[in-house]
Amino acid sequence: MGSSEPLPAGPAIVRTLELAAGLALLTARVADREDLAERAQALQATLSPLATEDEAAYREFLATRSESARGRTIELPLQMAELAADAAELAAEAVLSTASAARGDARAGVVLAEACARAAAMLVQVNGGGDAAASATRRASRAAARL
Repeated sequence: MGSSEPLPAGPAIVRTLELAAGLALLTARVADREDLAERAQALQATLSPLATEDEAAYREFLATRSESARGRTIELPLQMAELAADAAELAAEAVLSTASAARGDARAGVVLAEACARAAAMLVQVNGGGDAAASATRRASRAAARL
């Protein structure tokens, strides 16, 4: 998709998660926490292809309305919810690892990741997956509550 086209919800969630992971990465580097920086970079690499995959699955479902396509519209947002919980936990750990002003960056990352977990869980539910993402949203909320 070109940058001037509006994003469907799935790719928008992924892009926001990339931003959240980037904020955790920034804070980890300021805190000199290479372990957290490596986790943030790995998370970003995992997220990278997910937006394209979700967009393709969504287009296929709109075109075919097949059950296999519907399954992908559940599976991919469920994966996003889990990755969002991972991002929230990572960003929360980054917040707690420094007293510098960069804490604010990681805190913003936690908030973004928690919102992404909730948004992805909503997609799972709307697409027919029920409460399959409930544990991911609880993990993201617990991470946010640590702050």
